[in-house]
Amino acid sequence: MKFLLISGLALATGAAALAGDECCPEHSVAPTPTAFIKNANPPAPGAVAGTLKGMVKFDGEKPELKPLDITAEKSQGCVDDGEVDKHDRSVLISKEGGLANVIITVEIKGAEVKVPEKALVLDQKGCRFEPHVVCIPAGAMVQFLNSDAVSHNVHTYPKKNAEMNKTIPAGSNVEAKLEKTDSINIKCDIHPWMQSWLIVTDTPHMAVSGADGNFEIGDLPPGEHTVEWWHETLGKGKEKITVAEDGSVSALEITVSAEKKKSGGGRRKR
Repeated sequence: MKFLLISGLALATGAAALAGDECCPEHSVAPTPTAFIKNANPPAPGAVAGTLKGMVKFDGEKPELKPLDITAEKSQGCVDDGEVDKHDRSVLISKEGGLANVIITVEIKGAEVKVPEKALVLDQKGCRFEPHVVCIPAGAMVQFLNSDAVSHNVHTYPKKNAEMNKTIPAGSNVEAKLEKTDSINIKCDIHPWMQSWLIVTDTPHMAVSGADGNFEIGDLPPGEHTVEWWHETLGKGKEKITVAEDGSVSALEITVSAEKKKSGGGRRKR
C-alpha cells in the first residue's frame, strides 16, 4: 500500500473513544471515495469482479475519553453558540465496537488512479478540520476551505512536496496539488487543537471505515490480493483475500487493539 499521511498536529497522548450515537460527530467520518478507479487490468472473459465487504472492530477495553484542551480565549469566534467540539477523534469506537476512520486498501496490479477533475474539499468548520480522515488520489487538487468567521492557516511540513504555510481568511480557500507520496504534518497554528489526516494514495481500491466500522471496496478482479489497513494511533496490518472467478469473496473482519498496534490482524467471515 502506498499512501501519504497528513496530520493536523502531533498524536494526542492517550486515544479517545466515543460510544453509541456519540461515536462520530457530524462530518468526522468521510464518505468512501468511489470515482478514482481506472482498472488497466479488467477481469478475463467470463470472470466477474468482486466486492469486498468487511468491518474494522476494536478489541479490548475502550480507551478513556480525554477532551482536547480548548480554552474560551483560543476558541473565540469559532462557533456562534456554545463551545467548540472537544472530542479527540483519534479513536472513534461505536457502541457495537466498530472502529471508524481506518484506511483500507487493496493493491491490484495494473490498476491506476483516475484523478478527479474537481478539487477535493477539506473544510475548516467550527475550528475543526472536517472530515477527520480523507482518502485522495495522488495528483489530485485539495481545497482547504475556511467556512468559519475567523481566520485559519494551513501549515504543512512535507518531505517531498512543497511546504505550505498560508493564512486562509474567513470564507476563503486555498488549493494545493499533491503530486508525490509523502508524510506531511499539517496544522492550524492559530488553533493548535485542529487536526486531520489526508491519505493520498496511488492505490485506487480504497475505503475509509464508517462510524460503525463497516467498509466496502468494489471492482476487485479474481485472484489473491493483499488487504492493508492503517489507523492513525493503532498502527497497521495486512490480510490476504481471494476473489473467485464468479466474483465471490468472503467478508473480512479486521480486529484492532492497542496491544496489536504494530501487527494487527484480520479474519475472513465464513
